[in-house]
Amino acid sequence: MDIFAQKKLLVRIVILLSLLNLFSIGVFIWKDFFHKHPPVNQSYDNRDVSDFLKSELNLTEKQIEQFRSLRTEFFEKEKILSNTMRDERDSMNQEMFNNQTNDDLVMSMAQRIAENEKKMELLRYEQAKQLKKICSSEQLEKFHYLVKEIRDCLKPDNK
Repeated sequence: MDIFAQKKLLVRIVILLSLLNLFSIGVFIWKDFFHKHPPVNQSYDNRDVSDFLKSELNLTEKQIEQFRSLRTEFFEKEKILSNTMRDERDSMNQEMFNNQTNDDLVMSMAQRIAENEKKMELLRYEQAKQLKKICSSEQLEKFHYLVKEIRDCLKPDNK
């Protein structure tokens, strides 16, 4: 192969590889911008573990319905408490960074936040007691081991 033919071949290969590279980059950009998956809603409402529990614990339809209603009731109460605590924390942060911070007010706000945290834990305890009433003794035994899996499933950073 003479030097001119070799140079032509190399130029054509470089042009072909450059075009392939640009095409690949275009495909990735196109997929990224035009085919984005809808964001995963991390709200508790969409993370229903009823099917998981049904298969793992062999729940009856009545038990599943009781679980769902209990979860719905719990999450409604939890949302109200969480919103209240968030608002109180915002108010407390605002007061802490005021030019003239009122220490007594900050302490009372912190106390209210702590009381709401306690209410949240008591709410979880009450939910656990009601869950125990729904399950049979065999289901409770197995449920004890599934609690960690369910907790991991409900983590906000779970994808």
